[in-house]
Amino acid sequence: VMHDEVERAARSGELAKLDRALADMKDRYGGTVYAQQAALLAAKVFQEKGNADAARAALTWVAEKAPDEGYRAVARLRLAGLLMDAGKHDEAIAQLEGTFPGEFAALAADRRGDILLGKGKKVEARAEYLKAYKGLDERTDYRRMVEVKLNALGTDPATTPAAVANEAKP
Repeated sequence: VMHDEVERAARSGELAKLDRALADMKDRYGGTVYAQQAALLAAKVFQEKGNADAARAALTWVAEKAPDEGYRAVARLRLAGLLMDAGKHDEAIAQLEGTFPGEFAALAADRRGDILLGKGKKVEARAEYLKAYKGLDERTDYRRMVEVKLNALGTDPATTPAAVANEAKP
């Protein structure tokens, strides 16, 4: 029922109501998957409505409190993106430190590449993009996006697979 209230508030765009509903859900059922999902949804709506502080707070809560490592990883990736957009590159990189579940490792490397590129560190960004490229399945559309980023930095991983394998090693 409380999750439904968060969803209704999110659909209506009433930020004050959304904030109250999320706070109630976190207080009463903070350890549930529903609370984690509600906080991710609320963060999205807060960001879309221009309340970046509330979006960051919701994502920080999930990143720090969620018992599910997948939800923590999603929150950390999204939070790093918001911090990067706000020009807080060092804080964004800090969200990506440590380990990520295997299925999120390539996405974390890609996000690190974006942040490093935003800081003007092209060589380091290229290395992270190469890790991401190598970590993504060949059939994944997102891998093509990483390839475009590498191409923009003067690297064509499709024609130099040996170089990719060597440079992407940790």
